[in-house]
Amino acid sequence: MESRDFQVRRVVDSSPAAQEYVSSRHPGLRVSGNESDIFDSDSIDAVVIATPANDHYRAARLALRAGKHAFVEKPLAARADEAQELVDYASEKGLVLMAGHTFLFNSAVSYLKDMIDSGSLGDIHYIYSRRLNLGIVRSDVNVLWNLAPHDVSIIQYWLESEPETVSAVGGIYLQPSLEDVVFSTLRFRQGQLANIHLSWLDPHKVRTVTVVGSRKMVVLDDASTEARVVIYDMGVDISSGTKDTDSPGGFLVSHRYGNTIIPKIPYPEPLAREMGHFLDCIRRGSEPISGGQHAVSVVRTIERIQAELQKGWPSSAPGARGRSRIG
Repeated sequence: MESRDFQVRRVVDSSPAAQEYVSSRHPGLRVSGNESDIFDSDSIDAVVIATPANDHYRAARLALRAGKHAFVEKPLAARADEAQELVDYASEKGLVLMAGHTFLFNSAVSYLKDMIDSGSLGDIHYIYSRRLNLGIVRSDVNVLWNLAPHDVSIIQYWLESEPETVSAVGGIYLQPSLEDVVFSTLRFRQGQLANIHLSWLDPHKVRTVTVVGSRKMVVLDDASTEARVVIYDMGVDISSGTKDTDSPGGFLVSHRYGNTIIPKIPYPEPLAREMGHFLDCIRRGSEPISGGQHAVSVVRTIERIQAELQKGWPSSAPGARGRSRIG
């Protein structure tokens, strides 16, 4: 992403191939493999950290201790206590710390947030998301830590809470100790359910989230360019005032079928919005949408899901998950 609002001073990467790639695309930009070129420089105010997930805590800690504002790719850390330590330190030093939960800057996600907050969907019954693909298979993290930060971040942003309980099962098929597929269910205090299906071993590329409310239902399809959000004005009404002799409970059930609406939603590049928000927070000294406790709560929920995976299947079972790890 390019912007007139900031100037990229230096890029550091331990890979010579990556250094060569950046240099070929941006001649004149200083590129090296030495972190001190960034952390020890007085001319650098903010750092973007896009290292492997297991390294986020270490790198962010160095950046903050060097007095730099820090944007850290998701997840903020591999452990909730480490994430909280970073947040506390940034707050103490008056620095902006922001996690890269890009979907919070997706205009379709924002549109649904407004619908939920306005009550136009009614009471939220449940949410289910599917993030599937025959895609990049990571060797440093399992599919949970690779993909779930997106969905957990979106769901907790919409519902403004963490789940009270979580359950999960996963399957290991390609690499020892790393789940390739995960099914997780979250239950929230107000009775809402959320189900998350993750896989990098699937024949279909799917990026959908479905929200079922008492008044309306909505499907967000991030892989679609023409119908990112589809609103279904339909539902089920139950009346206890009229007896229905055909129903064991005596309740009258009626189905509502209204219009299907595809709203026109402007779609600016989410990454540009995200980085613009980061810079605006630095200027104003304000808390980022994906900073502070939101970033910590996402890590905490994924930790809890990981703990459920740790219970796993019997080690003798086909596809048994064994002992999972983040890295």
